[in-house]
Amino acid sequence: MVSPNTQIERPRRVAHRVATKVANALKTDEAFQSGSLDLSAHIAGAAAAAVVNLTPEARLELNKHRTELGRRIRQLVEAFGDEPKKKIMLEAPDVTEDGHGEGLGEVVSEQQGEGTLRELAVARRLEEWAGEVAGATELSRDYGVPRSSLNRWQHAGDVVALLKGTKKHVYPVEQFVDGRPARGIGDVSRLTANQRITWVWLSRPNPTLGGRKPIDLLKQERIDDVLEAAKSYFTPQ
Repeated sequence: MVSPNTQIERPRRVAHRVATKVANALKTDEAFQSGSLDLSAHIAGAAAAAVVNLTPEARLELNKHRTELGRRIRQLVEAFGDEPKKKIMLEAPDVTEDGHGEGLGEVVSEQQGEGTLRELAVARRLEEWAGEVAGATELSRDYGVPRSSLNRWQHAGDVVALLKGTKKHVYPVEQFVDGRPARGIGDVSRLTANQRITWVWLSRPNPTLGGRKPIDLLKQERIDDVLEAAKSYFTPQ
């Protein structure tokens, strides 16, 4: 029978042994400075210590969720890097007055509603919300993107193409890495079936992804994380 002290000491020994091996393996890597090296080794040791006492059945079940486990570990670590949110202090009056809202107002027809929306809508240039865009000629000349490949990617839905005017398509430059669109864009596009919605979602900070832009994570090959977030957002529950 294993004593309680042994059960406590075993994870500690495993954590120390794994942390030491990880530190030795990474110390020649220039990307790891001393602080990040020690921290990475400590995290690896802590993870190993948490796994070592699991039952074989629990380890088997955990192994089925490797992608989800990795994503949650990244989110946990990245959360500590977020800047502290500024608090807004509001002074509440000593005396409050009862009030009544104005309600929903008069019910209008669909035509009247569309007319009101047109009056309130503000026209914006495509570049103001999509960022830097370029046509096929500019991409070929300035970024080395072959026109034939661009045409093939567009037909396959693997690149975001935005209609500018009535016929010309332009492409957000931010989606390209090493002369080709980031992998995973097509999978997101197939969920939205609308190129503009696809690019708005990809190019905006996403709270589900730790406040990062999905397109940035796709360019880092974190495709599973982005697709999981996209499915949660676009797929009806």
